[in-house]
Order: sequence, then structure tokens, then C-alpha cells
Amino acid sequence: MSITTGKYTNINDLHEITNYMIQNSSNDKGKFIANHVWVEQIQNKVYKNLDNVRTSNDIYNVIKSKYPNHKIKNVTDADEIYFAVSPKDAIGSDRSLVDCHYDAPFSILPTFDVIFYRVIVACNENKHVTTTFPNDNIDVKMNTGDFHGLDYNKDYHCADGEIPKNKHRVLLKLHYILIPDNYDNNSFSEKYVRFINVQWTHFSREFMRMSAHPNNPIEYLMGFLVNFLRFYYNNIILLLIIIFLVYQKKL
Repeated sequence: MSITTGKYTNINDLHEITNYMIQNSSNDKGKFIANHVWVEQIQNKVYKNLDNVRTSNDIYNVIKSKYPNHKIKNVTDADEIYFAVSPKDAIGSDRSLVDCHYDAPFSILPTFDVIFYRVIVACNENKHVTTTFPNDNIDVKMNTGDFHGLDYNKDYHCADGEIPKNKHRVLLKLHYILIPDNYDNNSFSEKYVRFINVQWTHFSREFMRMSAHPNNPIEYLMGFLVNFLRFYYNNIILLLIIIFLVYQKKL
């Protein structure tokens, strides 16, 4: 099991991040919409708060306890702040953020024991949305400072529930690459795993951004494709896992 659990303890950092996202997540009609912001594009004092979180011992120590024989490096160019959509109301490609899914499609590729790892941090109060890891029997309501880590390519997860009116949910999506201690720094394996996952993160985010709230036939088609491919990929992988487990029991 790749899932880790911990608590980020500097609540002030999380308050500053939440306030920043609330101020930057309404559309031209004043309505709040789901929003992702790349951390490395932020030119604001909140950047320091973000850096405090992603470099904190609260996170590094939890990952290290799970992967004691690995070097841990933050992948800054994939880090995001997410102003969350309410799972109940998600439409278009936003459904792919809440329905059960894998974050990236590279689990079938060789990664040479290098792991691309995501840590999701709750920045504000949450009593209504549940994060689920079905394959690990984990169901949690992540409240302020709670975080969970997962293998970006191999851990199946979902969100369920409804964000109440006039409430908001802000999350950090932080990324780390875990490299076996006996590997050289900046090895081919490290660069390869980093490259494919960072490129996927940026490509998929832009694709979903354009199709999250479709206004024309092309955007509706893009939203359909995102959800169709997510459903197809997620269920094929799940079916293969079930077949493998059944086969193992027969041996």
C-alpha cells in the first residue's frame, strides 16, 4: 500500500493559501468555479507559505517513514493549489476530478523503482466531502492540515459529497519523486519518470480546463473524451488487477 497519512501543523500558512485562492477563484460574474493555479506561477507573498508546506518535515518525515530507502525530491513544476469543485455538482471534465480515477496513466510503463508521488493537503475546514481510496478501504474527511500521499500512477481514489453553499474547499497538490538510495542523482530513470509525469500533469490540466464548463460543441466533445477515456482506462486497469489477484489465488 502506497498511501500515507499526516498532519501539517502550521495552520497560518494554510489560512493564507486559502484566502489567496478564494480571492482568485471567481469568474467574471462573481460565481466561484473550480480553479487550479500552478505554484511556480505565483508572484505573491503567499508563495513563501506554499514553500513552507511543500518543504516541511511534516511531509518529508511521513514519506520517509514509508519509503526509508529512497531519496525524496520535491517536483516544484507540477505543484498546484486547487479550489475544489463540489463533487455533487461537478460537470464536464470536472467529473474526472471526483469520480474514481488514477491521476496518471503510466502504471504499465517501466519506472525502474522510481516513484512519482502526490501529496494532497487540506488547507481549510471540511466536514462534508469524503476522499476515498477504495482499494485500501480508506474513507476520510480531510480537515485543515490533514494530508494524504499516494502513488500518482497506481492509487485509485475518488471524492464524494457536497460543499455547502458559501463554503469553500482548498487543497494543495504537491509532488515528489522518490529515488532508491543506490541510484545516482539525476539518473536517466529519475529524469524519465519526472518528465513523463510532469508533462502529463500540465497537458491534462490544460485539456480539462478548456472542457470543464463547456460552451460550444468542441468543448462539449473534449469534456466527453476526458470522461470516456477516464472511464475506459480506470475500468480496464481495475479489471486487470482483479484478474491478476484471482489468478494468484489459483496458483
